Amino acid sequence: MLARTSVASTSAFAPSRPTRASTHARGALVVVAASKKKDVRLQVTLECTEQKESGVMGMSRYMTEKNRRNTSQRIELMKYNPFLKKHTLHRELKK
Repeated sequence: MLARTSVASTSAFAPSRPTRASTHARGALVVVAASKKKDVRLQVTLECTEQKESGVMGMSRYMTEKNRRNTSQRIELMKYNPFLKKHTLHRELKK
C-alpha cells in the first residue's frame, strides 16, 4: 500500500499566514488571508461640527480610513452636509 500525504504539507507555496476558504456567490472558491493584528490603516468616523450647534435634526457622518503612522492627529475635512445643504467642517470622533 502507498501512504497518502496531504498536498498542503508538501506544497512549496504554503501561505505564511493562516487562510480561510469560502465559496463565492457564483460558486468560485475564494481564499481569504487572515488580517494582521496591528493594522496600519484605521477606519474612523467623521462628524459635522456645525450641525451640533445649529440644532438641525439628523447628524452628518462619514466613514473613512486613515494611516496610523502618517496621521497621528485627528482628521478634519470639509465634507458636504445634506441636512444643512452646504460644505461644513467634519472632525474625527473619539474611539
